[in-house]
Amino acid sequence: MATYLRGRRFAVRVGNDLPSERAIDAGVTQGSKIGSILFNIYVNDIPSPRNCQTRLCLFADDTAVMSTGESIKVIDDLNYDLEQLGKWLIMWKIKVNADKCQAVYFTRRRKLPDQPKLYRRSIKWSKETKYLGVTLDSRLTYDKHITNIHKKTRSAKARLYPLLARNSKLSLKNKLLLYKTILLPIMAYASPVWGAAAKSHIQKLESTQNIVARQITNAHWFIRNRYILKDLRLTPVISHIKNLATKFFHNVDNHINEAVKEIPHL
Repeated sequence: MATYLRGRRFAVRVGNDLPSERAIDAGVTQGSKIGSILFNIYVNDIPSPRNCQTRLCLFADDTAVMSTGESIKVIDDLNYDLEQLGKWLIMWKIKVNADKCQAVYFTRRRKLPDQPKLYRRSIKWSKETKYLGVTLDSRLTYDKHITNIHKKTRSAKARLYPLLARNSKLSLKNKLLLYKTILLPIMAYASPVWGAAAKSHIQKLESTQNIVARQITNAHWFIRNRYILKDLRLTPVISHIKNLATKFFHNVDNHINEAVKEIPHL
């Protein structure tokens, strides 16, 4: 570890001022090959909740504490686990900015319980939060998430326009390959999580696929979308999402993540 940090220095620029460099005595280098492994080793003894209603989920330095149960008791359990987590963070000198922490109460009730606390500071309730690229709203409609990936897909499609345009010299085969390898994965990311959203939300993604399909085939206006998709051997987005979800849940029992393994079979 000494070799890993030896010779590394840093400086913080404030406006146009650049102070003198300081040596790095601890931490891991962002983007390094073994950085995530070393970090996981360091936090390996992070306190895990003892009750089955609360679970600590870690992915690199993204940490989520999930607690389920009756509204009266769930906050007490959550605050107890946050208190233990806070003590561990202080002991191992890991600083967490409590002001950037978010708490979401997944319920249809309008009245919310008292706010959870970390370092004895209240964490304000949010209507939504983003975790590992998925926007989770308090009612789990996934409307905001699908709207975000719809915008992201449109943005990526605009950058690919010179290649996907009707007058592009790229072959239809390669145009279709670009769609399947770049645009479709953006739309289907983490779809086993949000795939049960209302059809009205998913229709936004169906429309995007239809637009791309008509564009790359240079189809006339009177040709129906379903015929174009059939010729391209493309399934509707909702069918593609269902296929991905089926494969995912089929392999749940063999998953290495304990939280995933506990997902109930439908």
